[in-house]
Amino acid sequence: MSGVTRLLGSLRPHPGRVVAAISAGAATVASSIGLLTTSAYLISRAALHPPILDLTIAIVGVRFFGIARAVFRYLERLASHDLSLRLLTDLRMRTADALRRLGPAGIASFRAGDLVGRVIDDVDETQHVFVRIVYPPLVAAVVAVLTGILAVAWLPAAAPMILAPLLLALIVVPWLTHRAGEAAGRVTAAARGRLVGETVEVIEGAEAVVALGAEEHLTSTAFSTAEQVAAGERRTAWLHGFGEAAVLALTGTALVGTLWVAAAAASSGTLDGVMVAVLAMLAVTPFEAAAPLPPAFERLGRSLGSTNRLFEIIDADPPVAEPVVATPMPDTGTIAVVGATAYGRDGTRILGPIDLTVRPGSRLGIIGETGSGKTTLAHLIGRFRDPDDGEVSFADVDLRRLPTREVRLRVGYEDDRAFLFSGSVLGNVRLGDPDAAPEAVADVLERVGLGAWLERLPGGLETDVGESGRKVSGGQRRRLALARALLADFPILVLDEPISGLDPATARDVMDDLLAATVGRTLVLITHHALGLDRMDENVVLEDGRIVDRGAHDDLLERSARYRRMWDVTRSGTGDTRPK
Repeated sequence: MSGVTRLLGSLRPHPGRVVAAISAGAATVASSIGLLTTSAYLISRAALHPPILDLTIAIVGVRFFGIARAVFRYLERLASHDLSLRLLTDLRMRTADALRRLGPAGIASFRAGDLVGRVIDDVDETQHVFVRIVYPPLVAAVVAVLTGILAVAWLPAAAPMILAPLLLALIVVPWLTHRAGEAAGRVTAAARGRLVGETVEVIEGAEAVVALGAEEHLTSTAFSTAEQVAAGERRTAWLHGFGEAAVLALTGTALVGTLWVAAAAASSGTLDGVMVAVLAMLAVTPFEAAAPLPPAFERLGRSLGSTNRLFEIIDADPPVAEPVVATPMPDTGTIAVVGATAYGRDGTRILGPIDLTVRPGSRLGIIGETGSGKTTLAHLIGRFRDPDDGEVSFADVDLRRLPTREVRLRVGYEDDRAFLFSGSVLGNVRLGDPDAAPEAVADVLERVGLGAWLERLPGGLETDVGESGRKVSGGQRRRLALARALLADFPILVLDEPISGLDPATARDVMDDLLAATVGRTLVLITHHALGLDRMDENVVLEDGRIVDRGAHDDLLERSARYRRMWDVTRSGTGDTRPK
């Protein structure tokens, strides 16, 4: 229950709304009791043909309770759903803030598709916590007290006949449905998350799936997960039916028991016969408050599972922590990596110890095979994670003492995906500077070699790039990502595999435009081949998380067989015939 308890902590700023919702709900059921009992009295009394004036109060009462029930029902829905949406908004904001704090390094510990399921499906599931799980029992408790008071006042012998079945419906039946559905609900919540994740991955990788003929394998996995969800839903439906049947049976029990004692009392002359019908309605109406409880508590397992899955994200330790007392961010300075070491979740060393210096305005190339630690080093420089040993400093100040946001405003990072959002060219490039004028966006596109392409677009800057940039080529996507980073005006740019996946000719053109557009900025170029490294001030070679060689391009060609081999492979792959 810890996740739900913490979620409900968001209600603390709204005590008035909580009281209003519960009061309106109780008043709704109380109005139903008043409406039905008054109607029963009016019909029974009218059957005796009394003077019309004797029925005036009952007639007014029926009108009053009929109108009051509709008004209170509206207010109850308004107040309860307002609170539910406030809870949902708070949870969305907390989840978004957690994702921001985790950054690329922290998010990588979650499966991407499953993360989508948590952020969408699980967040939506939590909206039921207040409306269906917390609020109804509180309303039912108020109604049970009111019913007991009226039963004792009208016929004490009827109180146990009504309250015993009512308490079973309010406590025992929900407890049974919860116990029976708790495990299944948690499993269903996890399975629904996996299903969303697997579906997203199949859709995103549709081209590769079809090309490899792996449709049957991957879809069978998704179908298997879907069957788990369906099995959970079937169990839920069965429990839902059991809860409704149990409440209905208890309602009938209360009605029969109440009629039995009321009829006996009327026969003995201790109860006005008109009150028999009134007590019958009193016995039935409170179960209106009990009816939502079994399905709500049956759903509790799923809601708990979804809530706890979300708090796994919210509670995840971010790779970096904000300093308690932050040091003001220097405007310029040297980035120094001193003895930095990083370990994976399993405790294995993935980087370091590393010693590295990046001076203002310099260009540093970092080359290594896949798995050599290049991206981890980029995350350290951009402070997406902190080193486990050693330090990374800017202008002689440890990054851990600087505000993370300020660091990331100075150090721009673009990974190998060059991700584009569904929307226009203008909107995607403007992520670097939301206030940039269209002319500034067009100018930066010209600088990255997209000027002629922009002129050919039918909608110009408003042209849609498609979902994940599917309407543009790989080279155009890379250039748009670079334009976005340039528009943000980062003094330091860390580009992780900026030409990965491009054909040789396009890769060479993109690299030429990239280097021309970043003149005057500090540049850290991370790559697994040597294209463009001949124009770096210094290059370092990573292998198994360590620097195995470093120096200027020409020096490395002369003394490092490893670097020379990578350079020759790059030249032959791109058809570069320029002198070494």
